[in-house]
Amino acid sequence: MSDRARVTRRGLLVGGAAAATALGIGPLLGQETTSPVPAASAVVPDRWGRLARITEGGLLRPSSPQFAAEALPNNLRFEQVRPEAVVPCRTPQMIAEVLAWCQDYEMPFAIRGGGHSYTGFSTSRGVVLDMSPMNAIAYDAASGRVRVAAGALNAQVYEALRGAGRMITHGRCPTVGAAGFLLGGGIGFNMRRFGVGADRLVASEIVTADGRVRALSGDEETDLFWAIRGGGGGNFGVSTSFTLETQPVDARLTVARLVWRDKTLEAAKALFACTDAGPRVLGSRIALGGVTPALAAKGRQVPLTLLAQYAGSREEFLALLAPVLAVAVPDFTDVRELAYWEAQHFLMEPGEPGWYRERSAFLASAPSEEFLETTIEHLRQWPGTGAQASLFFFQTGGQVNETPPEATAFVHRDSRWLGVVGAVWNAEDAARPEAVRAAKAWQDALYGVVNRFGGAGAFQNFPDASLVDWRARYYGANLGRLERIKAAVDPTNLFSFPQSI
Repeated sequence: MSDRARVTRRGLLVGGAAAATALGIGPLLGQETTSPVPAASAVVPDRWGRLARITEGGLLRPSSPQFAAEALPNNLRFEQVRPEAVVPCRTPQMIAEVLAWCQDYEMPFAIRGGGHSYTGFSTSRGVVLDMSPMNAIAYDAASGRVRVAAGALNAQVYEALRGAGRMITHGRCPTVGAAGFLLGGGIGFNMRRFGVGADRLVASEIVTADGRVRALSGDEETDLFWAIRGGGGGNFGVSTSFTLETQPVDARLTVARLVWRDKTLEAAKALFACTDAGPRVLGSRIALGGVTPALAAKGRQVPLTLLAQYAGSREEFLALLAPVLAVAVPDFTDVRELAYWEAQHFLMEPGEPGWYRERSAFLASAPSEEFLETTIEHLRQWPGTGAQASLFFFQTGGQVNETPPEATAFVHRDSRWLGVVGAVWNAEDAARPEAVRAAKAWQDALYGVVNRFGGAGAFQNFPDASLVDWRARYYGANLGRLERIKAAVDPTNLFSFPQSI
């Protein structure tokens, strides 16, 4: 389908009306009829049959053997939200036809890449547009650019770039969809060097509500190209591909995991000071874990964990950490020099389906001593519900901040850290509402502490259904422009979900 091609709802409705008249179902527009058509002669349209034809037999319904697995969301908090069908999409034209079908039958839908929406926005009680068949990845050595289809997962992107000897800003979870990652901005250990993932985009393709397949770049459909770089997934249409600039992989990369279970406060203060002043070739994630009051009474301290990537030697990395190591000796240390993509395996987070909830806020400076003291005390009051609970911080800054906030839809350009309060629970706790309530209440209180100490905004790729002011938190000063672009490309609000623009 060309950029000008379209599948219009009107065209399909007119065709349907003509067919209905031929069958004697009803009169042509403007004609009168002297007697009603008997109800027994009415023909009920086979909507699922029509959708099956659009998908060329790929449609999955509840009776399909693989439906249960395909319909399961990654966040099991929403496992009861099951669609009437999963629609594997293979081409932009097929997507346009499926969107027309959804409009014709007023069928709600969700778009799914990897399916990792924290608040269940990638599942629906209507249909799920499954992008996974569109997973082609092509690297062009002449330009140094890679074209990633919207159904590709991080793991597939990793393998393609490994073969090319290239890298981008990417995440750590192999089953996260590349489309959702990029559309919300995309954070990773490379962002301090290269910017967020969306900063590397040079072109994209999207199917909008009118059925058009639009090519986006800095020279074409510039408003929409601006919006998809941080405006969040599912707001403006169905993205089908992304073209990104790549970088040669590092010749030498050091990765590390260190854990302190003693002198946590002292170690945390030194660690934040050390990493915050570190070079942009350092990427880090610092986490503080929850401890129940019973364990705290027995002397168990809040654990502190550093996960890091450093584009340099092991010796250089350890020298950078020397002020921390002088304050407190880690209980666990694993520091390795590895080839770039082997190092990413070390840093990887599995991302298996589970019950979880996360609340985020950006911080303009590293946590102060008072901030750390207050949060550590709160972490000592974890009710023990759920598999784990933590307060963790992704290090931002560097190149992320050198792009002006109005240059792309990703507005969070003045932060040094992204703080996240996480809670995970298991199947046993999920069956006990009181346990989940306790976990959420504890989490909300800790999130209040983060905000009291300067937390602002929220990361749109970590959607949070509890936020009342989510528009301002996700998009800040860019919200007005995003709303105008939304009104222009989706005037009937076809792409709608609880936190859509």
